[in-house]
Amino acid sequence: MSTENKFLSSLSYFSIFFLPIIFPIIVMVLTSNVQYAPAHRHAITAFWLHLIPVILLPLGFGLGILATAHSFTGNHFPTTSLVLFLIVGLMGIVALSLFIYNIYKGVKIWVE
Repeated sequence: MSTENKFLSSLSYFSIFFLPIIFPIIVMVLTSNVQYAPAHRHAITAFWLHLIPVILLPLGFGLGILATAHSFTGNHFPTTSLVLFLIVGLMGIVALSLFIYNIYKGVKIWVE
C-alpha cells in the first residue's frame, strides 16, 4: 500500500477524535479513483465504526436520564431502572470498545 493510502486510511480511523462521521465521507468521495481503492475501503469501514458510537452515546445518555427520573418517581427501582442502567452500561462498553478498535486499526495500518 502506498504512503498516501496508508495516510488517508489511518486518518480515517483516527478521525474518531475529530469529525467522526464527516471525515470518512470526505475520504470516500475523494478516493473514488482506482489508485486509492484501499483508502476507499478503509474509509467505508471507518464510517461504520464511527456511526455506531455516535448513535449509541446520545441514546445511552437519554436512557440514563430516563432511568434516573424513573428511579426517583416510582417504587420500581430494582426492576425497571436497574435494567435501564444495565443497558446504558452495555452501550457505554460497546462505544468504548469501538473507540479503542478505531485507534487499533489506525495504528495497524501504519505498522503493515
